[in-house]
Amino acid sequence: MSVSDKPSSSVRDLDPLLKDLSEKKLTFRRSLVSLAAEVKDVRSRLASQEESFARETLTRQAWILQVAETRAKGMEEEIFLLQKSLEERNEQLQVSASTAKQVPIIAVIDERSPEKCVECKKSVNLFAALSWDYLEELDDLRSQLSSTQATADASAISARSAQLHCVALLKELDDKNSSIKEHEDRVNRLGEQVDHLQKDLQVREVSQKQLKDEILRIERDIMQAVAKASARKDCELQKILDKVSPKHFDKINKLLTVKDEEIAKLRDEIRIMSSHWKLKTKEFESQLEKHWRADQELKKRVLKLEFCLQEARSQTRKFQRMGERRNKALKELRDQLAMKQQERAVGIDKQNFWESSGFKIVASISMLIVVVFGRAKEQSS
Repeated sequence: MSVSDKPSSSVRDLDPLLKDLSEKKLTFRRSLVSLAAEVKDVRSRLASQEESFARETLTRQAWILQVAETRAKGMEEEIFLLQKSLEERNEQLQVSASTAKQVPIIAVIDERSPEKCVECKKSVNLFAALSWDYLEELDDLRSQLSSTQATADASAISARSAQLHCVALLKELDDKNSSIKEHEDRVNRLGEQVDHLQKDLQVREVSQKQLKDEILRIERDIMQAVAKASARKDCELQKILDKVSPKHFDKINKLLTVKDEEIAKLRDEIRIMSSHWKLKTKEFESQLEKHWRADQELKKRVLKLEFCLQEARSQTRKFQRMGERRNKALKELRDQLAMKQQERAVGIDKQNFWESSGFKIVASISMLIVVVFGRAKEQSS
């Protein structure tokens, strides 16, 4: 009975060791599966984030460049039109001033028609005052045009700076894409390492199964031998069992310690890889936040440019309205001057007719004829 008790006790000792080994193997397999799933998830997230960020940056850059170019062209055209209108108005004012200077003020002033002279002087003074007012307003228009041109130049400079910032962002994006590619290569390498670890684990599982089968076979042989020995009461077999069983136990213990060490190493590697991937994900999240902030800054700059352009457009509209009003006033002044010049010409013609020598001769002859006829009637009576 002592020989049969020893193999049963050896089997009882082997069962918990095998259970512990199988549990460790299952936990290690689960950790490997979870790590592979995490690696795939990180890969897919990185690829999707890279594609979305590249699309957003390209679309925003194209939109910003188009808006800046179109608005800069519109500002240049408006400034050119304003300059043309100002030049035309300046020429009109110069022509009106020259016509005002060429008005024969001396001919208008006449001692015999003081009322007309006063009216002419008033009209001339009024025209001079209006011309000075319009010249001052023209200077104001020029100053406002220079200010609008300065704002347009500032907006163009800001648009260029935004364009340069977009170029810098593109360079940063290229750098980030290269770094993302490097990280993808590392991820692929880690995935390959995980695959190799899974293959090694499968090979070790096969070897463990073989070892387990061999142990079970040896136990069966021992049990059969013990049964035969118990039937024959062979003492030599008991001695052999006493020698063989400790050797097998030592081998199994050594193998289990080696497997435990390998499993511990694999766990350490998995922990290192998981911490490394956590750090990389944090870095990518921080980079994405930086890019988002840069996009927000670009949006703010674009809004500022739109506000500046709206102000410039409102100023150009004001200038156009003021120019239209001045044109109307100039037309009215010209009409008044033409009417007054016509009235003066008619008055001068009338004065010349009544004061001409022919009219005086005719009047004197008619008076003589009247006197002669009167005397002839008196003599006849």
